[in-house]
Amino acid sequence: MKTSLTFLIYLSLGATLFGQGITDPKEIMKKSRDQSKLSGIEAKTTLEINDGKGNQRIRETSMVSKIFSDGTEKRTILFLSPADVKGTGILIWDFEGKEDNMWIFMPALRKSRKIVSAEKSKNFMGSEFSNADLAVGNIDDFTYSIEGVETCDAQPCWKIKVVPISSSIAAEYGISFKTTWISKNDFMPRKTEFLDQEGKIWKELTFSDIKLMDAKTDKYFITQMEIRNLKNGRSSKMNMTQMVYNPAVKEDFFTLSYIEKQ
Repeated sequence: MKTSLTFLIYLSLGATLFGQGITDPKEIMKKSRDQSKLSGIEAKTTLEINDGKGNQRIRETSMVSKIFSDGTEKRTILFLSPADVKGTGILIWDFEGKEDNMWIFMPALRKSRKIVSAEKSKNFMGSEFSNADLAVGNIDDFTYSIEGVETCDAQPCWKIKVVPISSSIAAEYGISFKTTWISKNDFMPRKTEFLDQEGKIWKELTFSDIKLMDAKTDKYFITQMEIRNLKNGRSSKMNMTQMVYNPAVKEDFFTLSYIEKQ
């Protein structure tokens, strides 16, 4: 009993101290990004799309991601079902310190095309997620300020205001700014609110079922995300149904030729 009590005290103290020592909001955001950067992962995902009227569509995808030696994170998403989207592929290259690259392959067109900046704020495959939500984005595209500490998802969290550095960046993401709650215990996000050009909350994104994927490197992964559009009542949910941590993911998976031949 004494050992168990000591262990619980140790865990409690560790959780309290883990978030201390970092006070700069940009550094908190950098740490949060680093927490979920896994060297390689393979997963299957369901995308639930609800139209706010009781109708639901479910799309199944496979996803692979890999961190390359230069720090670039690459992800490939392939749609498995239903038939009207089967074979559609998304390729994302998230660079460090510069704008990401995104491509989409549509089977009907038999060719890939690059998703340009003006399309980043558009809905992803008919869901309430935007194309920009799928990419990490350039951390220097925003300024950051701590608005306080609040409890979110039973976690003590920094409440951080994230503001685009220019009107063009704001237009690219379709927001005036966003507010995100980052846990002081594990640096993982728990919620993000997106505010429109009038300063009203437009969408609310919540993160749940956060798993410790690699204890050696203290890396976590979000296995469920849900976004609600407060203007039209629509919502969408991404849920990881299968997931494998695999640092040896093949580099061939992250090319246009790969998504075009599936």
